[in-house]
Amino acid sequence: MKKSVVLSGVLLLAFSLWNCETDQNGNDDGALTTFIRAEHYYVGRRAPSWDVIHIPSIWARGQISGSSIPNVDYVDLSGIQYGDPEYFFTELGYTYFSPNTRIWSDTIPEPIFDPLTVRISSDIGEIEGSVSLPDTIETLSIDAADTIPVGTAITISWTGGEADFYDVGYYHNWMPDEWTWLGYSRDTIVTGNSVTLDGSYFPYNGLIEDIYVVPMCGPFPEIGAEPNMVGDGYGYLYFENQDIESDRTIAIGEGINLDFFFKPTAAAPQPEDRSDRITQKIKSRIGY
Repeated sequence: MKKSVVLSGVLLLAFSLWNCETDQNGNDDGALTTFIRAEHYYVGRRAPSWDVIHIPSIWARGQISGSSIPNVDYVDLSGIQYGDPEYFFTELGYTYFSPNTRIWSDTIPEPIFDPLTVRISSDIGEIEGSVSLPDTIETLSIDAADTIPVGTAITISWTGGEADFYDVGYYHNWMPDEWTWLGYSRDTIVTGNSVTLDGSYFPYNGLIEDIYVVPMCGPFPEIGAEPNMVGDGYGYLYFENQDIESDRTIAIGEGINLDFFFKPTAAAPQPEDRSDRITQKIKSRIGY
């Protein structure tokens, strides 16, 4: 498929090395398991100019555990190998992997990361898999006025981003009474290019903001998902492209009088919170 950018997003990796038991998906339950997330974009400052830039890149990190704390030989990302002991840290019951350098997309030939191939070698075996990079989402639209009645459904749709599935989320502030302001993040995983949020989600005056869509490739996260990693076990490999986010704020009913409050009872989500939430949702849905 045609890609609008080289790399941008997050990689999630889960694998298990073989033993004689099976998990709830019917796969051999491994002696070694891992979840690795790799960011594929960078917004910040870079030498020598130190101007704020946005450059696609790879930065993987995650947890590798097993029936005993594994001795990891290396993690290989499409031919670029991380094996230095400084990349691996032993924690309580697992090994944490995090390189201290990024793989910049402007320093490698294309299309080295599409598909992305990941191989992990340890003292109890190896496992390998690959996954394609989803296209960049081009447009995001929200079928709702700036102010909607309480209990009104809204539809979110997008174009581009050809992917296996999408994580769609938003931040919801609401007032169950005139003295309380609550807020939380909510997201769902869907296929296709649109989703309708039921009006029952919005029973009070409030605000909807930070609406986003993340395109992802990999096995659809559900019990019974077919693994896409093979070797001395099985695993699940996911590749995420950069999200698209709306700057719209939609008022529900009378909205919220922000001047009345110093702060909400829950802080607005940060990008790292979003990544962690997506990771946990996928792990939960595949029964990992």
